[in-house]
Amino acid sequence: MALALLMLKSASAAVLVLHHVRQKQLLKNSLLFINYLTGLSFNRQPRFFTFLIFFLFFSFAASAENDGLNKIIIETEKLPLIESLSPSRANTLLKDYNSIVESNSKLISAGREPEYMFFQYKNTERFTFQALSARTCITQETLATLNQIENAQDDIKEKTLILPVVSGLFIPLEKGINSIEVLLQENYSTQTLTKKAIYYKINGKDYLFLCGQRFSPTERAYFLDSALRLPLDSNSFWVSSEFGKRKNPFSGELKNHNGIDLAAEEGTPVYAIKDGAVYAAIENDPEFGNYIILSHDQGKMTSVYAHLSKIRPERYQYVKKGEVIGYVGQTGMATGPHLHFEIRQGGKAEDPRSRLNIEN
Repeated sequence: MALALLMLKSASAAVLVLHHVRQKQLLKNSLLFINYLTGLSFNRQPRFFTFLIFFLFFSFAASAENDGLNKIIIETEKLPLIESLSPSRANTLLKDYNSIVESNSKLISAGREPEYMFFQYKNTERFTFQALSARTCITQETLATLNQIENAQDDIKEKTLILPVVSGLFIPLEKGINSIEVLLQENYSTQTLTKKAIYYKINGKDYLFLCGQRFSPTERAYFLDSALRLPLDSNSFWVSSEFGKRKNPFSGELKNHNGIDLAAEEGTPVYAIKDGAVYAAIENDPEFGNYIILSHDQGKMTSVYAHLSKIRPERYQYVKKGEVIGYVGQTGMATGPHLHFEIRQGGKAEDPRSRLNIEN
């Protein structure tokens, strides 16, 4: 009897907590998780499941209240997993997801508060980013900012993604790791936020969520721009050595040349080909002299700039596409002033001509 009373008291307390957006979010996600495990639709969920979740989950919701940072904590491994985005009678979880997204759209149109919930999905069906947005009826900027996707052309095949049920922008409160995050932080740093702003901690990272917000024209241009710029101005260099096997100019030995050499006057500015973080900034290396390695797309791609006369950024600094990162020199093993330039995808060297518009 004592246990039953305790369960009823906890259930009543949890009902009151539903008036708070954060605890309503947490409770809904738990109910969905149980719904997924049992395979039951909402209207067939047994009553004892509701009481059980109220009882077990109230203490967890209360612990989020005591964090002191006024945010909703989301742990992705506890989110319900949508196994397929292909509609079928058996795919009840996708039906639930679509129903919630549609209901939220109507609530927002009517000026009412939507339900805030999250699911997860592993893209084994190999959807493109644009197709994923179309299938979920969630805007591209919402999916991109929540899942740290920098560019609309990024490969998301086999990637596990978090799927929200409301569109908007997720702006990280910590230092941005890609061009979109940095740009959003700059654009919103001086804006006055409303009381309706929601704060999340997702996998340990803090976000501000702005419901219904879209990319500005500048932000969208950054997101859609997948082209790489040249590391030197087009009229300032000529290709002195191509990618592939060649004789080493010092030893005469036939070796792989993992980049291209761009001959230019000493002191010519060298530019970042894409937004990224400085993975390495090395001086006086015996072979490469002064050189920089930039990490792009969370390490999926790197670019190397060697034989520099001077390095501008420091290690771990974030640089933007087109920013001057150094100057052409002849440090290390160099027979004259030039830039040795490499592109590596997944750690494997690629011919930069395949990625850059080099005419000479």
